Amino acid sequence: MTTTKKLKWLLVLVLIFGGFTLYKFFEGLAHNPVYQAYEWIFKIVSEFGLFVSVIVSVGYFHHWFIAAEEHKEADISLRETLSQYVDSILLNSVKRGFLGITNKEFDFSQIMRGLKPGDYVYWLITFDPRFKNKSRELENAIKTGVHFRILILQADCRSGELRAEETNGFNPHEFNEYSKLFKVSLEDVISRIDDTITGTLGVFVYDGLPSLPLFTIIRKESRKVEVYNSFYLTEPVSKMPYLHWETELKSGNHELFESDHWNMSDLFLDYFKKRWEMEKAKFNPATESDDNKTFLYAPSLARDKCLGLFAETK
Repeated sequence: MTTTKKLKWLLVLVLIFGGFTLYKFFEGLAHNPVYQAYEWIFKIVSEFGLFVSVIVSVGYFHHWFIAAEEHKEADISLRETLSQYVDSILLNSVKRGFLGITNKEFDFSQIMRGLKPGDYVYWLITFDPRFKNKSRELENAIKTGVHFRILILQADCRSGELRAEETNGFNPHEFNEYSKLFKVSLEDVISRIDDTITGTLGVFVYDGLPSLPLFTIIRKESRKVEVYNSFYLTEPVSKMPYLHWETELKSGNHELFESDHWNMSDLFLDYFKKRWEMEKAKFNPATESDDNKTFLYAPSLARDKCLGLFAETK
């Protein structure tokens, strides 16, 4: 509670109890024969104190028990009305899970602070040049019990070269160096995750199409799927705004686009799962080498769990 709010509630209490005290004090004086000549004055002051105490008490009760409920109902009604108009103007955007657009750059730090133990995060990206300064936040989230599954682009691949050529401020060599640095930063985080940690990290290095930057959060407690997606355009994705989507977490297999109730978050989630399973199918531990690992994971004893995604349960 802010200082201003504390002062407001202190004033309310002073008026309630101060008014009642004033009433009782001057009521007693009004009935005292010694001050009979001033009885009318004392009664006016006494009644005024009672009036203040009662009025403020009623206002206090109204604020907590009536106005709050009225405000809640009005807020729900306003949201429903706005949703109808926004949905019709923006082509069923609300129905499809659209929440808004981020204020330019994606706020990685804010997202990390909002994660809870048991949550899963799916991240599909080429690389993030800012990540070296943010890796500690990823490490802390894993140590609190969050599970990350990340797809990053392989350095020196043809897709990276093509992406570098269309991106302002990058050339293929610099792009590849950032790709390598991104992987090294993740390996650095992995080196500090021991087998006592409850969270997990699984990373596949892919060499296919980058498609789109995709950051998906599966919130275990609220059973929500929250998605942020951007686009690979001429600006580096680290400078791009993201679209924000949300839907309920569904259990089992569901028809997505075939149903009238399809949601963009479901489509994004399904896409990540497909890309993950494609890389998982190609993974062969026997061919992995220290110089060219395509699957990184932590903790060291949780390889099978790190290969898996969120286990959907009812």
